[in-house]
Amino acid sequence: MSIIVGRVDDRLIHGQVATSWIRGQNIQVVVLVDDKIAANKTQISILKVSAPAGVKLYVQSVDKFVEKYNQGILDPYCVMLVFENVHTPLELVKKGIDLKSVNLGGMRFKEGRRQISKALSVSEDEERVIKELHDLGVEVEHRQLVSDQKVDVLTLL
Repeated sequence: MSIIVGRVDDRLIHGQVATSWIRGQNIQVVVLVDDKIAANKTQISILKVSAPAGVKLYVQSVDKFVEKYNQGILDPYCVMLVFENVHTPLELVKKGIDLKSVNLGGMRFKEGRRQISKALSVSEDEERVIKELHDLGVEVEHRQLVSDQKVDVLTLL
C-alpha cells in the first residue's frame, strides 16, 4: 500500500482535505481510522458524501484497518489516512503499520490545550504522544495545505 499521507484533523473530511490533499496528491482511497466513528453509522453516512467524486472513502476501526493493511487489499492504491486525534496513528505504528509521516492539520483549541500555531492546540498528553511518534521514527509535521511549507511540530512544542 502506498500511504501517501496520514493526517490528523479534528474536522475530518472538509474542503482543505478534499481539494488540497486528496486532489493535490492524487489520492484514490481515503481511510478514516477511528474506533468510535467506525461504530457510528449516521456519522459514516455523512462522511461518505463529503468525499470527492471518484475517491473511495472507508471508515474503519484500528483493528479492521490493521487487518486490511496486512492483507494487502489497499496495496495498489494511493491512500490517505485521516485521524481525529494523535493517539490513533501512534496505535497503528505500535501495531506494525509503516507510517513514515503524520501531518497535523487541525487540532482546535479547547479547555486543557495550549495553542502552538494558528490551527494547532495540544494537551500535555497529546504532546507526549507526538514526542513518542517522533521517537518511533515518524515525522510529525504541520501544514494546512499540501503546498504550505512543512513545519516540524517538535519545534512548536
